[in-house]
Amino acid sequence: MVSSDREFDVVVFGATGFTGRLVARYLAQQGGARRWAVAGRNEAKLQALIAELASGGVAPSVVVADVGDAESLRAMAARTRVVCTTVGPYALYGEAVVKACVEEGADYCDLTGEMDWVAEMIEHYHEAARSAGVRIVHSCGFDSIPSDLGVLRLQQEAQRRWEAPAGLAKFYLWDARGGFSGGTVASAAETVERASRDATVRERLADPYALYPAGEAPGADRAPQDRARFDPAIGAWTGPFMMARVNEKVVRRSNALRGFEYGRDFRYGEVVRLGRGVGGAVGAWSMTLGLGGLVAGLAFKPTRALLRRFVLPAAGEGPSEKTMEEGRFCVKVYGWKDVGAMKAGEAPLVVRVEADKDPGYGATALMLSESAMLLADGEDAVGDAAVGGGVLTTAAALGGALIERLEGAGMVFEVE
Repeated sequence: MVSSDREFDVVVFGATGFTGRLVARYLAQQGGARRWAVAGRNEAKLQALIAELASGGVAPSVVVADVGDAESLRAMAARTRVVCTTVGPYALYGEAVVKACVEEGADYCDLTGEMDWVAEMIEHYHEAARSAGVRIVHSCGFDSIPSDLGVLRLQQEAQRRWEAPAGLAKFYLWDARGGFSGGTVASAAETVERASRDATVRERLADPYALYPAGEAPGADRAPQDRARFDPAIGAWTGPFMMARVNEKVVRRSNALRGFEYGRDFRYGEVVRLGRGVGGAVGAWSMTLGLGGLVAGLAFKPTRALLRRFVLPAAGEGPSEKTMEEGRFCVKVYGWKDVGAMKAGEAPLVVRVEADKDPGYGATALMLSESAMLLADGEDAVGDAAVGGGVLTTAAALGGALIERLEGAGMVFEVE
């Protein structure tokens, strides 16, 4: 258990980065009476951020810490209940922060989508974190809260209606508008580069059950959809979703950590909904080819360098305020009792998850901030959803309590 006798409730590490600033802004406005701090390696930049935030709410303290200085990370973790880190790529900069939190008894949350690294953190730290009662909660942003908590909400409704879980669930990215930052690009490029040179990374990325607890037999799911398909369940064409290899693994780990509440034969997949008819087919195949081309381009050093220089945003860059203000997303999670029910055309359960914010940044800052604050409130705040310590998911660590917080913050988790 994390001690309540700490100087801070939350420390935002990487607060002067693009996403870190959004999290700091959110906490300044919505953090209430919580004691919090901004952290990073450059004190002058942190002080400038505090001055910027001063008129927006509760001003934070400053903590100087550097991923290259283990003692500074341990000192930071020892002062707070929760370390909320936006410092990525996590495969390069994340492990030292996780290690410091486990050693110093601080809960941890991030927004990583680097599943090979998460698998490594499970291998290295799950048992130590579980023994210490420390909750290490990855992927607390658009990757992977709409997926993870959308499925949890679906299963809650299935139990209410059917007195049984949905044996099959499918995520459709229904609509999304927004931008992406250099940090997102850096993480994606780092993942593809590691995979190009390391067979273990490739195996973890390809394995649908890479995040399953050790010793658990995998289920029947295979690789995510990788091409255009017409989907009779929604009467529209679908294309591959670039985050499916991230989110699908997270949802399966949640099922396992929650004692297989969704069933040991539970099946799950994610796609992007396109249109109907010829236009939908063209859009779906264009998405398939475009995503494949981007991954191929990032896999080779010369083309990766060209993409970074001429096409993709640089580290520290992100969408404009206007783009974020006009952004939004809508996800629908469909659920059936089993594959047979879907094939027979039985009406599914449908849960809509949406937010009137840019998914990658405005909504992600909200989701990460609310996750950090709920962690800081302690295990009593999440009730029977708590599974104790370990390397966890949002559904396993925070459960329905986080859904309620996010709804209170303006997100929608609605059964249609």
